[in-house]
Amino acid sequence: MIDTKESTPVMTLTQAAAYLRVSKAHLSNVINGKVPGVPPVRSFRMGRRILIKREWVDEWMEAAHLGVVR
Repeated sequence: MIDTKESTPVMTLTQAAAYLRVSKAHLSNVINGKVPGVPPVRSFRMGRRILIKREWVDEWMEAAHLGVVR
């Protein structure tokens, strides 16, 4: 089980998916802009690992809630 309650500022793809309660595959598709009508989530790569700042996920959720597309 992935601990998402820990207040780490950077999450792996698995942790971010658990935080958002979506599958890793769906989050990967969102990050890559493959989900129509959904803006991509900001992320960065370190080698093959995809990392996402918790702050970016929270901003993305707030923008989606307000209907603001970046």
